[in-house]
Amino acid sequence: MIRNVIFDFGGVLFEWNPHKVVETFTHSNYEQEVLLKNVLQHSDWLALDRGTMLMAEVIPKFAARTGFPEARMEDFIDHIQSSLKLIQASKILLDELIEQDFHLYYLSNMSTAFFETLNEKHNLSTLFDGGLLSARELLLKPEPEIFQNLISRYALIPEETYFIDDSEPNVLAARKLGINTIHFSATPNCYQEIRSALRLKIS
Repeated sequence: MIRNVIFDFGGVLFEWNPHKVVETFTHSNYEQEVLLKNVLQHSDWLALDRGTMLMAEVIPKFAARTGFPEARMEDFIDHIQSSLKLIQASKILLDELIEQDFHLYYLSNMSTAFFETLNEKHNLSTLFDGGLLSARELLLKPEPEIFQNLISRYALIPEETYFIDDSEPNVLAARKLGINTIHFSATPNCYQEIRSALRLKIS
């Protein structure tokens, strides 16, 4: 019997498509490649998610690496945050789970700055019973320790827990710990599979 559901944020509850992010920021193919390579796909971005670097530290590094002024990099960071829009079908699913008394948690690779922005916009702290953010744990999925921290902190029984993530390595890591999982895609079939697995009552 599944009692607990864990949501990833980027790509599950919120849109996250790095190529779309850069394409909607600049029409220059050159600049798009520069931003992908030197910002979103760079190890400093992972350090931001891991919490070993702060936004104030990485912006000058991104600016120096891309050759863009710091003010433009700040605009790009703002653009990234504004691109994290709710996936409406996922929000509907979340609301159904709340109505049917599931315990809801989040487990996301995300910087504290981005989380605080999303929390302010969407009141995430009122939607979930708890959760872990990579930047606060100094850990990243798919490292097993971050899953173990979530399990122990909220006294979750893995067999009674269901994890929704769009990254296959993250799903596999959770599965090794006995957690029920689904490799998420924002498709009708995937939502149907989740509802079936959780035996949701559809009104």
